[in-house]
Amino acid sequence: MMTQTKETPSGPTEENASDRKKRAEQAATFSVPDVRRRPDAVVRAVELRTTHGMRTVEIPVSPLATDTAAVDLARRRAGIPPREFRTGEVLPA
Repeated sequence: MMTQTKETPSGPTEENASDRKKRAEQAATFSVPDVRRRPDAVVRAVELRTTHGMRTVEIPVSPLATDTAAVDLARRRAGIPPREFRTGEVLPA
C-alpha cells in the first residue's frame, strides 16, 4: 500500500493563510522601485496612519505618479507592513 504524501502542487498542506500572507508582505517590499536617481523625480511628503500612530515620510517619486502610488511607495520604504497600515495622504506642496 502506498502512503500519500502531504505535498500538493502548490506546496505543503501544513502551510496556512498566515504563512502565505507573511510571504506576500515580504515579497511586496522587495519590488520597491528606486526613482531617486531619475532626473525628473519630485519629492512628496506623505502622511501615513498606522495602528501605532501617524508618521510623515518624504519620498522621491515620478512626476506622473498617482497619490495612491506615492502612498504605497512611502509605506513600503517606511517598512510598514500592510496589516499595520490604515490610510495615507500626500500632503500639499
